[in-house]
Amino acid sequence: MIKYKELASNSFFKREYQKALFNYGLALKVDPFDKEAKVGALLCDLATEQEDEAVALFEYYETTKSLDQDNSDEIINEIVNGSSMESDYIFQLLDGLEEYIVTLEDGVEYKDFLQLCENKNSFKKALEDIMFSTKIIIHKKDDFIDFVNLLIENDYRDLALNYIENALQYYPTEMFFQKKLKQLEHKGH
Repeated sequence: MIKYKELASNSFFKREYQKALFNYGLALKVDPFDKEAKVGALLCDLATEQEDEAVALFEYYETTKSLDQDNSDEIINEIVNGSSMESDYIFQLLDGLEEYIVTLEDGVEYKDFLQLCENKNSFKKALEDIMFSTKIIIHKKDDFIDFVNLLIENDYRDLALNYIENALQYYPTEMFFQKKLKQLEHKGH
């Protein structure tokens, strides 16, 4: 059953909602009471009508699930089945979660990291100062792309390659990551 849910989750991240729904359905066939599979199937269904909201809720659910918040499935059900399906409410919920994660993970948000770079007049110096003690928390794809470019520009090619390879697991069709991966691999030979 875990395999079905893993396949479904990967399909959802690839925006292959029908495939994800099929695998959640197989998981529910094994255990009709599995909360994770129920929420996944519900969000797959929602994605056909309100994709942005469903993706945001899926990311919220995956994050809260990894933080061991027991009521995350109830929150999702309440939002989808209740009257709180407005985009503003969902994204407000996600903003609150991002702040919680930064606090929990003892990390620094990307915008704060950029401020540190500016204060030190050096990307390298700022990165070296926090590299082993703090995580850089990046929430937006554009910020992630900016960070990868800064890593490459400052000769952290191996680190950039590691980030890109991890990103490709979740966004295998993202052209930026594929292009940068080829560039880095070519320069490595």
